[in-house]
Amino acid sequence: MRPTILALAASAVATDVTVVWRHEKTTGSTSLSIHSAGSDNILAERCGNALGSLDFSGVDQHGAGNFTVGGETFDVSSKLQDGVSCNRKYNGVIAVAECSGVKLEVPEGESQSADCFTDEDAKASFLALKARNVNAVAPTRVERRSTPSSTFKLRGRQQCHDEKSTVVNGDGDPHQNYFHKQLSEVINCGAAPSCSAGYEVSKSYTIGFSSGISVDSWISAGFEVQKSWTTGNEYTCYGASGDDVCIWYNTAHTAYSDPFVIKSPNKSNRGGGMYCVIGTCRAQGDEYWDNTGRAGGP
Repeated sequence: MRPTILALAASAVATDVTVVWRHEKTTGSTSLSIHSAGSDNILAERCGNALGSLDFSGVDQHGAGNFTVGGETFDVSSKLQDGVSCNRKYNGVIAVAECSGVKLEVPEGESQSADCFTDEDAKASFLALKARNVNAVAPTRVERRSTPSSTFKLRGRQQCHDEKSTVVNGDGDPHQNYFHKQLSEVINCGAAPSCSAGYEVSKSYTIGFSSGISVDSWISAGFEVQKSWTTGNEYTCYGASGDDVCIWYNTAHTAYSDPFVIKSPNKSNRGGGMYCVIGTCRAQGDEYWDNTGRAGGP
């Protein structure tokens, strides 16, 4: 019996984990998952705001507020609290809060996966923002910074260009890729109860297509794409005391082959848009590709 007793005692020891809260704003659905520290390995997941001794019912629709682990309460903040720190990402469709350094007993018998969300746009946003930990890299692409304008549409401005049409080999094997770029400077709230990053500290960028061929050879190949997209910069993100706040933008692309791979911005930036980052900001203009999107066109 001794090995069994030791095993049970070991399972009750608090473990250093990362917890992730997700919110689908269109339906109000939420989920909680517990991950091994420093990895994406899911130890337990459940729909709702509570999982074992973990309770996120104290956060708002953007993930701001506090959560509890047993009798302890922590702010969802990027400032360190007894080894715990959190970051948030949110837009008009979803919100995600991720807190690391959390010590808790992982509940036994919980599922390691839960299907909590139904909105397809929200699911796409969750997937697109999941790659936030990817290192920033300089893409091989055409990119030009736009001249600031007094007015920008909320989701950017569609650009009109002459394009060449052609017939691709097969269906072109289209896939969705996402190009993320930080539009704003980093605003630190310091001791203030709240702060924001807005257009005053942001830039608008024109995102061009990416290809291994010359600029004059761009083609749409019949997909709902365009040669470039302008992000705009009239957005605002909010943080709380101690937070770093910044504005990011996801330009959704369709990648297709003819026979070279071309990545072109989707028309009207379908599948992309701005989002707020609290805690894991980089530098204005930093950027990276996420090539893990679904198969298919826009």
